Amino acid sequence: MIDPLSGPGERSPLTRRWLGVPLLFAVAYSAIGFSLYFALGLVAERGLGLTPLIFLGVGVIFILNALTYVEGEAMLPERGGSSTFARRAFNELVSFIAGWAILIDFVIVIALAALSVPHYLTPIWSGFSDTAPEIATAGLVIALVAVLAVGGFTGAGRQRLLTVVAVAGVGLLLAVIVVGLITSFDLTVLTTDLDPFDSFANPSLEDAIYAGVIATVAFAGIEAAANLAPEVRRATPDLRKLLVVAVSLVPLLYFGVAVVALMAVPVTATPDGPQTALGSNYIEDPVLGVVQSFDPAWLSDAMQAGVVVVAPLALIWAANAAMLGLSRHVYVLATNRQIPSWLGKLNRPFQTPHIAIAVAAVLAFALVLPTDIALLGGLFAFGATIAFTIAHLSIVRLRITEPNLERPFRIPFNVSLRGGRVPLPALIAALLTALAWVSVIAYHDTARWVGAGWMVFGLLAYVVYRKGFEGTTLTARVEVPAEALVGDVGEAEYGDILVPVFGTTLDDDIVGTAGRLADAAELPGKSAPRLEVIYVAALPLTVPLDSPPPPEVAELANAALERAQQVGEEYETVEVHPSVVRARTVGAGIVQAARDRKVEVIVMGGEPPTRVRGGAVLGGVGGSRPEEIGPVTEYVLRRAPCRVLITAPPGDGPPPPAEAAEETGRVRGEAASGL
Repeated sequence: MIDPLSGPGERSPLTRRWLGVPLLFAVAYSAIGFSLYFALGLVAERGLGLTPLIFLGVGVIFILNALTYVEGEAMLPERGGSSTFARRAFNELVSFIAGWAILIDFVIVIALAALSVPHYLTPIWSGFSDTAPEIATAGLVIALVAVLAVGGFTGAGRQRLLTVVAVAGVGLLLAVIVVGLITSFDLTVLTTDLDPFDSFANPSLEDAIYAGVIATVAFAGIEAAANLAPEVRRATPDLRKLLVVAVSLVPLLYFGVAVVALMAVPVTATPDGPQTALGSNYIEDPVLGVVQSFDPAWLSDAMQAGVVVVAPLALIWAANAAMLGLSRHVYVLATNRQIPSWLGKLNRPFQTPHIAIAVAAVLAFALVLPTDIALLGGLFAFGATIAFTIAHLSIVRLRITEPNLERPFRIPFNVSLRGGRVPLPALIAALLTALAWVSVIAYHDTARWVGAGWMVFGLLAYVVYRKGFEGTTLTARVEVPAEALVGDVGEAEYGDILVPVFGTTLDDDIVGTAGRLADAAELPGKSAPRLEVIYVAALPLTVPLDSPPPPEVAELANAALERAQQVGEEYETVEVHPSVVRARTVGAGIVQAARDRKVEVIVMGGEPPTRVRGGAVLGGVGGSRPEEIGPVTEYVLRRAPCRVLITAPPGDGPPPPAEAAEETGRVRGEAASGL
């Protein structure tokens, strides 16, 4: 069986495809390097002499965010990041808000990275900075990223290359710090520009907050890494090592690069007030502007060559990491019925959500067209601050509501609150990110209206989808089997399948399995595969079989069949035919329906798995029936005119649907007949 989101030729499930901890490093640190390659100029434009302190503060918040996500992913090893945390801590509505908010940020990161690439290529050809070549180059980057994402380029065999790119990007920034300190060291930057009480080169409070919010673009790497974390084999010591690297490297990079940048391209007095060329001439390629200011010339040329080689690759990898995070995020939203499942549909060759990737590429290119990096930088923080605030609050709430939940990693520095040990770093980070969101609303006019529009649109669509199409509440969890998003299931193919449903929680899994089998049987020129979904109403001998079932049985049957039809229709090539079958027993009704409809296979729910091994004790016809095979299942296995496939629930799962339905139908039928 080919599993969702696995790369070509990979047959093990995605959650067992061990990509290795280095890939998490590559994803997370791609955003750190990217934020400096792009955001340094925007932050310096508004932050002026306080730019190093602003980046240092953002680096500290980055570490607080990383602590929250490491505990969350170690505790809940699933894709989804903040959305998954909120689903466990709160409900589906809060989960959707977090997931929808971060989606637009993934798209913005892709657009920002693509738009920055041509500017870092200007030493090769100055025309890259012109509008038409700039848009064309950015479009090519977005197309490349989309192709790589659809083709599953992040397989285990390629993680080493991706890690090398991320390390090269961080290494270049470290080289900039070292060379800058040697060639451009100037204590006046430390004594004047970094003096918060010196009016010269210091921004207003509004400008400082604005600059700090823009610098949060690195946070996207945490969310992207969280969506890949379930694919990685990692032990608690590995997580601690990643945190140690983060604690030591992030503040060093942020503060060091910002200090060197102001040494090389200092704040100067102009008729319009204090300014730095980082926020004007070099706003779109600030790191290139820094190395061009180095002296002697030969060293500057050598550093420029390094930037031209490494920076575009690092930016492309940052865009690709964002697309990876987005694709997995959409997949999670789709499987949890928070967005239409067709958006998360996986293609057959590569098992990647090609529709979501294509839509994201189109949106990213649309954001590129204005060629306004400052606009995109302002938009980013709106969604990120919402998602991270919810993530922190989720971890705090889970500490109180589920204190005994296994946590391989725990955030340190805890205090007692309402019977739980609550992490102070998460509380502080929640407050800071919430205040950052308030500052976006207060100071970023474009972000306020565009961000609010995005959220309102998403919430309205969510309400319509959940109420109008799913027929469920806004907060209840409704999950479609992951296999429903996959178009290929292997060699077994059955065109006409009988699927008994019983109104239990296992019905979705049963119908999903049958839908995959039918979808795989679809061939050009042949009739569409067919799911015959039935609900067997077991009537007692005192009630004629042509009599309508009791009202309560009819209501249960209609609800079960309607739900089954919704799940079955996730498979576009499959026709779903629901019906109620009246019979004396559930088993007899299933067998007779299989004969009447001339189906090729019956797919039904089985009993919990057992440790029993070997031969007929597993329920084979001709052997004695063990406890694990109930009377309905045994009856169907012995008398069915076709093959029977049994889907088994977990060992601690609900009771077997067939046996539960047999008893339920009998009791209700007897009540209706007055017995």
